[in-house]
Amino acid sequence: MTLRSINEGPDAFIKRSNGRPKNASASLPRVVCSVNARALKKNYEIIRELVPELSILPMVKANAYGHGAVWASRELMHLPKLYGLGVATLEEGIEIRRALGGAGRKARIFIFSGTSPWTDEKGELCELHALTPIIASDRCWHSFLKGKWHERVPFELKFNTGMNRLGMTPSLVSSVVKSLKNKPGAENLTGVLSHLAMGENPQAQVTRNQIEQFQWIRNQVHSSFPSVLFHLGNSASIWNNKYFKLDQMTDVVRPGISLYGTPPWADASIRDLEAVMTLQAQVVEVRRLKVGERIGYGGTYVVRDEPIHAAILSAGYADGIKRALSNQGHAWVNGRAERFLGVVSMDLSAVSCDPKTKVGDWVEILGPHVDIWAQAKAANTIPYELFTSVSSRVSRNLEGG
Repeated sequence: MTLRSINEGPDAFIKRSNGRPKNASASLPRVVCSVNARALKKNYEIIRELVPELSILPMVKANAYGHGAVWASRELMHLPKLYGLGVATLEEGIEIRRALGGAGRKARIFIFSGTSPWTDEKGELCELHALTPIIASDRCWHSFLKGKWHERVPFELKFNTGMNRLGMTPSLVSSVVKSLKNKPGAENLTGVLSHLAMGENPQAQVTRNQIEQFQWIRNQVHSSFPSVLFHLGNSASIWNNKYFKLDQMTDVVRPGISLYGTPPWADASIRDLEAVMTLQAQVVEVRRLKVGERIGYGGTYVVRDEPIHAAILSAGYADGIKRALSNQGHAWVNGRAERFLGVVSMDLSAVSCDPKTKVGDWVEILGPHVDIWAQAKAANTIPYELFTSVSSRVSRNLEGG
């Protein structure tokens, strides 16, 4: 799929045709976010085929990128080659662990940033809920080691190879090895990882530097801990695997956005991914506007050449429709692309429509028929933010496995 400018018109945003949300009731005219288990599992298989030798660590942080972390975890936890589930915070990990219950007791849950800074209280929570902390700073490592938590919980170590957010200093690797080798708790070190800053650009110097640094760390650790697994690859590097050759330096990949049906950058190949989420709002009013009339706060949209019809939708920025889509983004209305008219307000928004549109029709804002990267560009953001902006007041609809 190729991203086109919003100036090329509505069709730049559209991929296929659409209907009403499944199980949506016309008597409950609000907003429906549907998530599809079949699409999620299909995308997982596409990723697995791209890196057949590697295990998969799906990222379900941030409520599975707005899709529902508990739902996604339940759908993923028994799939082949699953290494575990990745979240950001302890709260996310505890919620998933409790929800999976006995059926998911073997699924490892990795806490990527929520254990920084390390405290004994966090250690107790990891131990109680069988969570695997990612130790991601020099300070965290010293606190973790001082408290002898390496003897109590499985853990993994993240090194900073150039992203310059979290991560231990690479020069510490020799002292880490010395601290653990042939010591109690050494077997609890299960993985070593880093994070790519520009996986979409394998030829960039920063990417090359990161790979070189990671390979050096890998060699230092692997010689003393041959059973430890290594991971670096995100969705972008999986898509670029012919350049990265991830199976030659890692054992695990961490897909995020691609798992939910979105290519990792704007003009990346879609590779038959399917959108997992569909966000739809119901038409609550249809208006015919004459030339010169305006719509919405501030009257920012003015009818210019001829009268138009406008569909008023039962959703606004409090539901997840970015205000930046005002007069910019598009939606799918009864088989055609239509433009947002005027300012997106808190609870309502407006789109152009044809005269056949009626109250009760459903309009797709995000989903398989709207180009997510084009919609994100119109809002001056990225698909990740569009997905995670869907609010808690939006009704959720879980579709087939």
